[in-house]
Amino acid sequence: MPEVSPSVVAEPVTRRFLWHPRTWIASVTILILLGLTLPAVYLGGTIDPQGDLKDLPVALVVEPQTVQLGAASPADAVADGIEQHVDDNKITLTSMSTDEADHQMRNGHIVGIIRIPNDFNAQVGALTRPGPGAPTHPVVHLDTTSRSGAMTAGMFTGNVGPVVEGVRTALGRQLMATGGAPVDTATATALATPFAIAIAPLDPLPSHTGLGTSVFYLAIVLIIVAFIGASAVHPLIDTVIGFIPQETGPRVRRNPYRHLSRTRTLILKWLVMLAATPPTTAAILLVAGPWLGMPLISPLTLWLFATATVAAVGVGGLTVFALFGSFGPLVNTFFFVALAMTSSGGAIPLQATPDFFRAIAPFEPMRAVVNGLRSILYFDSTPGSGMEPAWWYLLVLAAISIATGLIATRVFDRFPAFTRLPDDGASRSVDKAQRTEVHQVTA
Repeated sequence: MPEVSPSVVAEPVTRRFLWHPRTWIASVTILILLGLTLPAVYLGGTIDPQGDLKDLPVALVVEPQTVQLGAASPADAVADGIEQHVDDNKITLTSMSTDEADHQMRNGHIVGIIRIPNDFNAQVGALTRPGPGAPTHPVVHLDTTSRSGAMTAGMFTGNVGPVVEGVRTALGRQLMATGGAPVDTATATALATPFAIAIAPLDPLPSHTGLGTSVFYLAIVLIIVAFIGASAVHPLIDTVIGFIPQETGPRVRRNPYRHLSRTRTLILKWLVMLAATPPTTAAILLVAGPWLGMPLISPLTLWLFATATVAAVGVGGLTVFALFGSFGPLVNTFFFVALAMTSSGGAIPLQATPDFFRAIAPFEPMRAVVNGLRSILYFDSTPGSGMEPAWWYLLVLAAISIATGLIATRVFDRFPAFTRLPDDGASRSVDKAQRTEVHQVTA
């Protein structure tokens, strides 16, 4: 029989392999599912924050007035008008004292304050009594903050500002109707808009804080470093023990296989991740602070929290790889990144996201990380600003990851079907089947 060229033999076998559904069906299905789910996650959670807005916390402060104008107090009338006309579904309005509102704002529990100052009645009364010179308008203050997120100030003023303007117009009509005696043009104009609206941050952030977004992007950096670090440690350790070949460009290297149980392999990966984490987070903060100029409040606390974040997420990511194998990157991507970013409250207030993201936020790591970083960098780690729950979340995440990884890998090690040992018998069977197929083609 004439000798057949290997390339001629391989061509039909390769064609048959490429066209077989098992070769491509899983990859195509995964890509289509990603095309369906990722836009739903990212765009669905962020595309309509005003429409999704619910229960944005706002404080209403009416300071004790220096002057009481009979039974009808303009300050109380303005406060009542605001409470009646604000959208209860979108804004949770709570009456507070000045000190309580400032405390809540500086801890990140509210996103804005409607403040009616103590001289409001006195200045409104002066508008109704013409005197020499131009009348002085009282002021209603809308105190904003970017410490709870860059978009919160805009959502606060966008929803509260028109309400306050409407109350101002109504008060002006009331004052004109009850004025009695004719007034000059200047007084009439003053009464038509009886108070001014001043919008200003209560406690502005320093420069190089990204208008309140620096904690969000720093959280992304920490999560991504941990996620990519786990994705790198997982195959590199498998390469070292000879479980998979190491491919560097065109160069392929196969190390001799060293038998390690799944449990020991996972522990080895954890230890490598944990050993690399402290210098890694130090490098991150070195770039963020001294190099880029971001203010690093309490650098030691920040480094410890950043280290705990990368360690907990890295350990969790490696556990996911141990449980799901080749599908581990997909699980990690959705849990640690895709779902976590929208539900973190870092860029868009959590109150302005759909119900689904508000429901999963307590379970997503980036929500706790953003709250912890915001507490350190924006609120000086004051009690109640989110620091303690963030630490507890990272501790629980690490504990669950370690316990789940140890239990699952020990179970896997007990079943021969799940072994990571090279199966020489199976390899010989595959080689024999391939040789038979080639022989049938060339016959």
